[in-house]
Amino acid sequence: MAKGEEAVVLQVGGLGFRLQVPRRTASELSGFAKLYTHLIVSEDGLSLYGFATPQERDMFVGLLSVPQLGPRLAFRLVAAMPPEEFAAAIRRGDLSALEQVKGIGRRTAQRIMVELSERLSKVVPAAPTPLSEKETVVLRALTSKALGFSEAEARKALELVRKEFTPDMPVEEMIRRALQVLSAR
Repeated sequence: MAKGEEAVVLQVGGLGFRLQVPRRTASELSGFAKLYTHLIVSEDGLSLYGFATPQERDMFVGLLSVPQLGPRLAFRLVAAMPPEEFAAAIRRGDLSALEQVKGIGRRTAQRIMVELSERLSKVVPAAPTPLSEKETVVLRALTSKALGFSEAEARKALELVRKEFTPDMPVEEMIRRALQVLSAR
């Protein structure tokens, strides 16, 4: 895999695919990488965009639905702010946060606000439910080096077994139930 500031070339079966990726994603990539992609077909050719998370890709696709906002500006927005930060700016109606991105002026920021404020949950999922102290301990245990699950996997497991948790349930039992969910996948 060859990489630049905002692009990577992935070798797949002898073919090289050039993907536009946010800088933060390019800097984190190493030999083996998993990217969530979106292909845009236009008169000029094919453009392939890669993102570190499905939420970033969903944000990009959602931004493409805004009239007069092309892939370059949508990509700049995704590269400039994580989906959670973007969603918070939309919910607050913070035009200045969007205007910080090169190429986004007042009118474009307003258009984005109007278009996405009603369907924001489809573009960027709501923030996860806050964790209790015990759930935080369970999350740390699941994402520890010993167990090695990703935070996303551990949070999904916690969400699935959260309704089974009782206030007097020991942490060990909570971990055991979350591991059962993770092993069933």
